[in-house]
Amino acid sequence: MALELQQLRQVVALAEHRSFVRASAALHISQPALSRSIQNLERRFGSSLFQRSTTGVVPTDLGRLYIERARDLLRMADELESEAIGHAAMRTGRVDVGGGPYPTDSFLGPAVARFVEQFPQVSVQLNSGDWDDLVHQLRSRTLDFFVAETSLLAREPDLDVVPMPVRHPVYFFARAGHPLTTSGATIRAADVMTWPFVTPSRIPPRVLDPMLAAHREGSSRLPSARPFPAIACNGLAPVKRIVAASDVVSASILPCIAEDLDSGRFKLLATEPWMHLQYGLVSLRGRPWTQTADTMREFVFDAERDATQLERRLLENHAPQRRARSARAKRAVRSRHVAGQARIGRG
Repeated sequence: MALELQQLRQVVALAEHRSFVRASAALHISQPALSRSIQNLERRFGSSLFQRSTTGVVPTDLGRLYIERARDLLRMADELESEAIGHAAMRTGRVDVGGGPYPTDSFLGPAVARFVEQFPQVSVQLNSGDWDDLVHQLRSRTLDFFVAETSLLAREPDLDVVPMPVRHPVYFFARAGHPLTTSGATIRAADVMTWPFVTPSRIPPRVLDPMLAAHREGSSRLPSARPFPAIACNGLAPVKRIVAASDVVSASILPCIAEDLDSGRFKLLATEPWMHLQYGLVSLRGRPWTQTADTMREFVFDAERDATQLERRLLENHAPQRRARSARAKRAVRSRHVAGQARIGRG
């Protein structure tokens, strides 16, 4: 059965738009022409690819299988066309990547920015979401790969997970002037959990279990337990605004709050990281890598190395033990200055 790329694109467009009207507009053809093309294809298969209703169309089981294969074929066809124009130059193409809020903010975003500077004709789609949403997008072939914490994904039989080189420390943080930043006492996770907590995403079980244990311990000191998390947001930007404007606390890898630490808006709450996150690059097993996706992968690894260097600098400048040493040094300098002035006065 000879199939044309045009028919593959029509089926994929109809699956994405779930409407003959919207799909035909996106394809720049008439609705009757699209309907005839899909009907002809279904006759050749001897079965329906879509279920029609007054609310739209949805793929049948056969349709979903066909769409999955069609996306792979179209992607490879686009790459072959790109390579025919100029393999080394990468003048055309598309890559779709995803990540959780933390990797997206800390190194996926910078990686994409550098990639498009070097390959301005390549289209990039960057999706930030929870790990389970990203898995669904990867399996539906709408992502080439994504970056996420690996503990949940390493045993999935259809996924390839390549760990990133570095484990990233996670610290609790709060606004400058928060009672926890001025107490001077050693701060534990249970102390942090006596305050409302905000998170930018769903928390993976490996991370959630110890947080809930600390929350239970902290709640035992309160008249009534707070919910955990107290606030859940879609993204890091609202988390930062909430923390900056209230006594709500949160946790993050350090590159995500670098500017806030350097400006003094946020303070780290503990002398040691609460835990470490191991990120990995996740792809669909057996699915060929396109040239653009493979190149983007190298940009991601480079950006993650840069984020690691930034992490070291932030720890050197903003870790609580560093601040304590700096404060002691300043007090010692002031003491010597006062003593010197006293000796001059006596002389």
